[in-house]
Amino acid sequence: MKLTKIGLSLTALIFIGGGVCFSQTTTNEQTMKADIKKEERIADLENRIALSGDDYVSLTEEEYDLLLSQPLGPGFKPLTTTAGGIMLGIGYPKDSEVYKTDIQIIFPNIPNISEGKVFVYFDYVKGTNGLDYLDRHGNTEIKEDGTYAEDDFTQLTLDKITGDSKSYWFGSRYVNLRDPEDNMTVRVLGALGGEVKLSAVSGKVVMLLPTNINGLTLYKSDIGIEKPFSGGVITLIEIKDDTLSFHFYNKGNKNLFAWTFFDDYQNQLDIGDVSEDNGLYQVPVKHAGTVTLYEADVIRKEFPFSFEIKGQSDNEQTKAVEETKAENKQPDVPEPVYLDAKDPVFLNIHSRVLNDLKSLIKNADPELPENKKLAEKMETWPKEKQNQLQTILETSMNDYVVQAQLKTAVFNYGTFLAILGSFRKMDQQGLESEYDIRVRNLSGDSFVAEFWEDAEAHALAIAKNPPDDNLEIFKELIRLSSGKQSISTENGATTTQMVASRYTKMIALMYSLEKDGSLTFRDPFQPMIDFLKN
Repeated sequence: MKLTKIGLSLTALIFIGGGVCFSQTTTNEQTMKADIKKEERIADLENRIALSGDDYVSLTEEEYDLLLSQPLGPGFKPLTTTAGGIMLGIGYPKDSEVYKTDIQIIFPNIPNISEGKVFVYFDYVKGTNGLDYLDRHGNTEIKEDGTYAEDDFTQLTLDKITGDSKSYWFGSRYVNLRDPEDNMTVRVLGALGGEVKLSAVSGKVVMLLPTNINGLTLYKSDIGIEKPFSGGVITLIEIKDDTLSFHFYNKGNKNLFAWTFFDDYQNQLDIGDVSEDNGLYQVPVKHAGTVTLYEADVIRKEFPFSFEIKGQSDNEQTKAVEETKAENKQPDVPEPVYLDAKDPVFLNIHSRVLNDLKSLIKNADPELPENKKLAEKMETWPKEKQNQLQTILETSMNDYVVQAQLKTAVFNYGTFLAILGSFRKMDQQGLESEYDIRVRNLSGDSFVAEFWEDAEAHALAIAKNPPDDNLEIFKELIRLSSGKQSISTENGATTTQMVASRYTKMIALMYSLEKDGSLTFRDPFQPMIDFLKN
């Protein structure tokens, strides 16, 4: 069974801080005429874009600036707005109602933008203690040679949203922070630790925008024919059932910007990873009929930003945080009671849980031959069926996380999958040495086996092997959200602090006790397996 890639998507745009006001000046007739002319030009541009449909539309740099200059209207309250009309704030992934971990941006709808074309870099992220919390040791904004790291970490995940009958681009990315006092503890934007609050942020938004776009469509009848393109020559080499290849010799200044593939019925096709060797491009694509190639001059637009968190005293900030926690407080649950190590149910579950986990990990491995075949089959499914499977995955995994009582402010089904995937890299000895397995009764005939990571054993293990940075961030967030609160009173004042624990619950698997005394492992992927059988 192939698991689709799950991202921590955002379901709503949540900005905190001061509002923003848009207004038009009416000081003189000349200004009013300029505004009318600007509105007419924007209307013409939007008409051109609408007529292009899903195709690329060639714009100049000045026309991009014109589109970006439009106000977004009421309802959006960012922390700051760049000169290019881009609004910025901070927020958090779906199901995380406490820690604000992401930088979020919103800007007017412009064409020719997709994943990998918009990035956010940071110069600093300061706390009220004056220290810079930006992590410069793990995933960083700047590469060793001083250039910006335009990679998967700094690029934004983009989504279209609609408000007031208009569409906008919304993007977000995780911000990597570490406590500068120990250079180790992972922090997040909304939880710098102790009494320290977020104070000031500075950075820039970067867009890679194509201008002077031109396209060329190649058909099966063009195989072997040299055609002038982008100051060079392009030749369609061959089209097979599962691949297409072409050769591009470029002696001009422009480069290939994008391409789209269609079958004989003009349905757009998905493609795999493209390889290139001395101008020969190999494209994994099934049943291609035509390919349209685009050339463009790509310009780099930079929009610097900086903002400070003002307007709230420490008491007001503390009150706001407590109100947020109160609003999102989960119902009280009884203190968990764990089975004794001599309990027959404990012994039964403990004897098999590692094998069940290993089997679960193996069955979900996308590199298995049977899973690769299944993935190929799924690519032929209608979009509706693919979306149905995605919905089943998200719903069933969320239910599993809730029933296993794993769900916290930062732990959802995405976290479950990330932790599960990390176990694939560990051998059984690592699981046995770094994790304490505890079993408890959830209710009636339902039991759960919990894997509690031993911080001391884990520290020794990662000292020998480099850790997965992204996984360690997940784990640190889990530790932050699951830390125990201790309240002490000094001179009549009550204080609350987080107490680190040696063990942290990372994942859990559920079991059902049958009437005949046997145990059934409740596979979290069973709903997807049942769906795939139909």
